Amino acid sequence: MNDIDKDNHIADFVDGKTASSPDPELVQLEETILRLKSTLPSDAPDIAKSKQMLVRLKARMKREEETKKIPFWKKLFNFQANPQVGMILAVAMILIIAIITVPSLEIGGSSNPVTGTANNSTSLLIGGGLIGILLLVYWIFRKK
Repeated sequence: MNDIDKDNHIADFVDGKTASSPDPELVQLEETILRLKSTLPSDAPDIAKSKQMLVRLKARMKREEETKKIPFWKKLFNFQANPQVGMILAVAMILIIAIITVPSLEIGGSSNPVTGTANNSTSLLIGGGLIGILLLVYWIFRKK
């Protein structure tokens, strides 16, 4: 007996169309099928029971959704849903960088112009690079 014939015989056995087979492998499958049939309920639940189960399921889903609260800090730092917060943080970082770099610029009269010039270009380069990186990060994570 080939595999297709075995499959057909098992399908017919499940439907109640054929009797048991002499093949030992099929006998084991048939015994398993008979045990499952005796264990599982044969009839479907009535309409009232189905509706009751649906009402309980919906009530449980609602209860679980209410208990599933998102923490405030996760809502605040969710840049996909709140791009304004990301922009505020980027502006705040730019201001902090500006406050840190402005005193080292030494604009105006300086006692040593060579040191001031080198320090000025380095600070501007670092500040501009950091501002560019912050704007690039914001551009990548903005809501599309």
